[in-house]
Amino acid sequence: MKRQLLNVCLSILIPVMLVGQDFKVNVPANEAEIRAIIASGKIPYTEDSVDWTGRYKRPVVGKELGEQFPDSDLAKRRNATYTNRKIERLEVSASGDMAWEFSIVHADYDVDETPKRHKSFDTGQLRVWRNEKGAWKVAARFSRPLDVPLLEH
Repeated sequence: MKRQLLNVCLSILIPVMLVGQDFKVNVPANEAEIRAIIASGKIPYTEDSVDWTGRYKRPVVGKELGEQFPDSDLAKRRNATYTNRKIERLEVSASGDMAWEFSIVHADYDVDETPKRHKSFDTGQLRVWRNEKGAWKVAARFSRPLDVPLLEH
């Protein structure tokens, strides 16, 4: 009798405990997918993504326009390329819905002014990825130039 009761309890409890569990998440495959997106250079962003770089005074959310610093050269940049040099670390959550990545990115552009200037430098970049309906997109990004001290206030 005790064994039958135990079997009944287990047959009820185990399926209840497994509801919502997804054992089909292939973390290495998700990581490979994100690496392929990065390699393509065509990074998709969520509609509500947060982008925080040194380009604007504050983080930018979604498609809003950021407020530029008064001495910014953003409008004068030409021939800009941003190349992912190295993915230092990439981790996908066990649930397969989120990931984070730290990479070194090389920025290269010309500044259209007199005299013309060329800028070339590396940045450290931290991105948070979110899986939306099977598609990986960046939900947040923080980036700043490497080897440049923070300005004191």
